[in-house]
Amino acid sequence: MRLFLFLLFIVSLAFAAPSYNDVLKRIQAGDFANANAGLETLIKTRWKTGEPEKAVVLYVETCVRLGKLENAQRYAAQFLDFFPKSKYRARVETAMAVLSVLDKDPYTGAETLRRVLAYSKNSVITSRARDLLSQIISADLLSMNELQSLLERGINERQTKGFAQLSLGQKMQKETRYKAARYWYNQAKKSNAALTDKADRLISALEGKSAGSPVILVLASLSGTNSELGNYMVQGVLLHANALKNEAKIQITDDRADPATALKKVKQAIAQDSIIAVIGPLLSASAATVAAWMSEKTPQIPLITPTATDDGIAEIGKNVFQLNVTSARLASSIAEYAMNCLKINEFAIMAPYGSYGSLMADEFQRTVERKGGIILATQNYVEGLPDYQSEFKLLRDRKLTLDTRRMNMSKGATNISALSKRDSWLEDSTLTFSAIFIPSSNPTNAGLMAAQVAFNKLRVGNLLGSSGWYGREFWQNAKKQADGAIFSVPFFSTNEDSLKVFTEKFRNKWQKDPDENKVAGLSYDAIRIVETALHLDSLTSMSAAILQRKEFNGVYGKISLTESGANDNVGLMSVNQGKFVDKSRKCPSPDSRD
Repeated sequence: MRLFLFLLFIVSLAFAAPSYNDVLKRIQAGDFANANAGLETLIKTRWKTGEPEKAVVLYVETCVRLGKLENAQRYAAQFLDFFPKSKYRARVETAMAVLSVLDKDPYTGAETLRRVLAYSKNSVITSRARDLLSQIISADLLSMNELQSLLERGINERQTKGFAQLSLGQKMQKETRYKAARYWYNQAKKSNAALTDKADRLISALEGKSAGSPVILVLASLSGTNSELGNYMVQGVLLHANALKNEAKIQITDDRADPATALKKVKQAIAQDSIIAVIGPLLSASAATVAAWMSEKTPQIPLITPTATDDGIAEIGKNVFQLNVTSARLASSIAEYAMNCLKINEFAIMAPYGSYGSLMADEFQRTVERKGGIILATQNYVEGLPDYQSEFKLLRDRKLTLDTRRMNMSKGATNISALSKRDSWLEDSTLTFSAIFIPSSNPTNAGLMAAQVAFNKLRVGNLLGSSGWYGREFWQNAKKQADGAIFSVPFFSTNEDSLKVFTEKFRNKWQKDPDENKVAGLSYDAIRIVETALHLDSLTSMSAAILQRKEFNGVYGKISLTESGANDNVGLMSVNQGKFVDKSRKCPSPDSRD
């Protein structure tokens, strides 16, 4: 028995894990395979700082050397999670960059190396990262957009930055974007003096050439919380890119949904390239900022924002266009219809709290008062609640006060506000409004509000709303109260062929449906408008050509531009027995009026 235990001890010694020093000796001797096997044994023990931490780093690096890429990837990721403040972090990230390139994702590898150069203080590692990044750039593994993205994010190491700028210039030259090519060659000289001779030769080769191919700049929010919509915007534009053929190139840039960034990107693009049109930005604040600058500095270049809904952006300049119908226009349209066609002169408003509700209520009131009408009462509410009895009670109270004053004045009473048993009146009586405007932001809430009107003893001649009502949930929740309701919608068209064609085309290209927010479709319309303007005869500019045309057939219906450049194609819908019915904005004749 003792002999057996002794032999077992001898065998265990033979297979014991090598020491860290033994592994280092094997690496120094070039025996990476046995070093890797020893390291694999070491890292399966408890991880901690010191030699075990170094062992993981060496294991990842030897795995890369030996082609054991899955092991390298797994342990590198675990290392970064376990040692977030490790002084070896840059070494592991450099190894991960190599893995990305081997996995045919050179941009991720390049971006990782760019970060390493930004933070690492280790001269050996920064030298290695610089060499690898330069190799990726020199090997022409990155696209033009990827090179631009790297430069926008910032390459601290000037030598590598110069290589990236020179490579970008060469890509621009291949696309016959000569103005941009010259710009980047000059930038490369400033960053890396060693590239001066080569850059000068490339610049000389462009002598006599014009600015080159025209470029359409697309400002999309490709990072942050709006990145999904930004990607739909890009996909909508690219869906029509082939139709441009060689007439114009498309340049896509990320404005990060930030007004300052959007303006910076526009200024850079116009300085660097032959920009003939700008599509975007996605959000109203960014669109307004860019529009203000372009209307003053580049009035010949049209800015087409497919999605911005804030009122007044198109009015900033003759070269600014809004394809999305503004919220204010939706509110004014339903007010105009109610006064012109339904002959209603008095209204109540129930608007949700927040900027959307305030904007809709204010614009509705302005339109009514401008046409000589009266807003009897305005009541705010919080969307999403199951019961609005308190809000309706406040509305009833104001109407009862008004009815009492009118009744007493007609009788010649001295005290026109006097009403005996007022509380009983308020509790039991049914009060009448000619119309109530409820600009709910979604159909579910609009249906709940409409359903509670009669329950709260209000008789309303006409329920009025806007695009937030458009959805099955509205009439499903409102039931009979929904019948006869009228609301405004953007782009409504009884001809859905264009939408079907676009949806099928989008699905075939991107293997998914376009978004419900209309971002993809409106962006598709924007690039088609630019293409149309390229072919229109205009004595002044593309902006003037777009205004001369005024009307374009869009995915969701006709785009009708006003003199200010805003889309005025607002439709009206009504509900009839659980169905949405198109209601013309023109007043029906007395015989045909509902």
